[in-house]
Amino acid sequence: MIRAASVGLGWWGKTLANSIQDSNKINVVMATTRTLNNIEEYCKEINAEVASSYDDIVKSDKVDAVILATPHSKHLEQIVAAVNNDKHVFVEKPITLTAEDAKIAYDEAKKNNKILAVGFNRRFHPNFMKIVDMIQSNELGKVLHIEGTINAPGLWMYKPESWRSNAAETPAGGMTGMGIHIIDQMIASNGHISSAYAQTAKVVKKGALDEITSVLFKFANGSTGYLGTSIASSVFYNFRVIAENGTVEIIERDLSVIKYTPREGEITTTTNSDVDMCKNELEAFADAINQVAPYPVTSEQGIHGAAVFEAVINSAEKEALISI
Repeated sequence: MIRAASVGLGWWGKTLANSIQDSNKINVVMATTRTLNNIEEYCKEINAEVASSYDDIVKSDKVDAVILATPHSKHLEQIVAAVNNDKHVFVEKPITLTAEDAKIAYDEAKKNNKILAVGFNRRFHPNFMKIVDMIQSNELGKVLHIEGTINAPGLWMYKPESWRSNAAETPAGGMTGMGIHIIDQMIASNGHISSAYAQTAKVVKKGALDEITSVLFKFANGSTGYLGTSIASSVFYNFRVIAENGTVEIIERDLSVIKYTPREGEITTTTNSDVDMCKNELEAFADAINQVAPYPVTSEQGIHGAAVFEAVINSAEKEALISI
């Protein structure tokens, strides 16, 4: 059993901790956050010790790994501190705000022989795994285009004093908290992204964050991509691969429905519900620590994803095509 410490017990930190309460691979045994009295009751519920600081956690012999759901700008220093104190790290996306910092983080983890896992939970849904298998087995033939949309009403959910409301922590609006998931799915299914052209807009004009971001991508294999993400609309998600033999798409916000439209033949729709993607990714993290199986998001993919994310932000700022 991997003994984990949760750092940053906001709503998402609690979601992660809740997902593994009944796991036989990993549990949260310790936690800390900026305001300790905000988590005391919750920690009693999950039988976790409250630590007074992050330093206490990384130096504790009661902890094997840390789960970071903290401001993105803090990730690098927290990762380095953890791996240099013999702790494995699971960090919520984005791993860092730049590719250079992502490389430093992975290098430090490798130097200390520690697992560094970035949290892309949509990788761990069987329907997305099916799409990857259809591509890799050549069932779909050559991929022509990949597109995805991911939205949520963060504009009305984020408190003004929250770090998520800070444009420096949440560049390109929905890209930081959501769009980066689509980027990772594109990389996992179709490989290296070679360029990005992005634009952002503020229409509602509430707060400092960009409300809508759209991006055109080119892949190294010649195919194209599109990503749209907004923090000013309802929760919505889809992911679609258009290939020479047909189109396959995930069309529900919980990824439960996969639809395949072949170039010839009958359309098939399959439902796969009740999948806990957070539990799946954290148990995969535990398996990597225990050398059962490598963590699916490789260091190369993690660094490349950070480079694409950084390119999107730069492209939106400069209104220019950015090569990656």
